[in-house]
Amino acid sequence: MTGPGRPASQPRGLFGRRGECGVLAGLLKQARDGRSAVLVVRGEAGVGKTALLDYAVVQAADLRVARAVGVESEMELAFAALHQLCGPMLDHLDRWPGRPDMAPLR
Repeated sequence: MTGPGRPASQPRGLFGRRGECGVLAGLLKQARDGRSAVLVVRGEAGVGKTALLDYAVVQAADLRVARAVGVESEMELAFAALHQLCGPMLDHLDRWPGRPDMAPLR
């Protein structure tokens, strides 16, 4: 036990989420192996979606992480989330992967 009633393999603050953390670990392994994937996290307010994503970010410390947050005031704006994801990376277009003359993003 590492804490009150929590097994050592249980991620801190994510009681009862071993399965979900396993899925996240698998997706991160795929990313490290150069394979892409998509994960949709959904559920009612307060069930721990943000905690799971925060856990994934910590586990992905060696990877580039891009996040978007749904904002009600942007609901009618086309591609608002895509802008949130890609906007910070526009300064790196000269190193965009896929072109042999460009260095990969790290």
